[in-house]
Amino acid sequence: MKKLLSFVFATIMISCGNNVKPQQEEVIEDTIIKENSIGTLREIHINKSITISKQKYVYKYDFVRDESLPIVRNPQGDDYYDNKVTLSIKKQGSEIFSQTFTKKDFAKIVPEKFMEKSALIGFTYNYARNDNSDALYFIATVGDPDETADMVFPIQIRITPQGNMTMEKAPNLDTEPINPMTLDPADDIGV
Repeated sequence: MKKLLSFVFATIMISCGNNVKPQQEEVIEDTIIKENSIGTLREIHINKSITISKQKYVYKYDFVRDESLPIVRNPQGDDYYDNKVTLSIKKQGSEIFSQTFTKKDFAKIVPEKFMEKSALIGFTYNYARNDNSDALYFIATVGDPDETADMVFPIQIRITPQGNMTMEKAPNLDTEPINPMTLDPADDIGV
């Protein structure tokens, strides 16, 4: 998780000098632990505008816990609420994409054994991928909700200017799922 977060922040810092001009509004709420000892991740609400190839896009996403989803028990035996993210994209003021994602939306990409003890733990816009494409790229992360764990599986979501979506395992990220998840990351060469 720390590696992925470092990558995301480094990507944002490096790509700000590229042909991408973000304007942002971010709200990140603090982590809340419920009295019933079910953990929850921070809620994130993002609303940004960006210009790519002289086209203005506005993307908005809300990453929130969803108490209607099954509780996730991570490899350490801790319980967490799972999350969902709602993404909408407008191009030149017209909505071209809108969808709510849960971890089940990535079941064809993420290994089943890994998915069992994981939650949807992150979502971010990937500035680095706009250097050579008109599409918008996002990274969804499925993994152990314990913020000290490095067990994550990043998924790249590509949205074209027409609003078409494709998904695949995020290329060129140095994080890999540990399978089985009970392995110590130091024993695995991928993390």
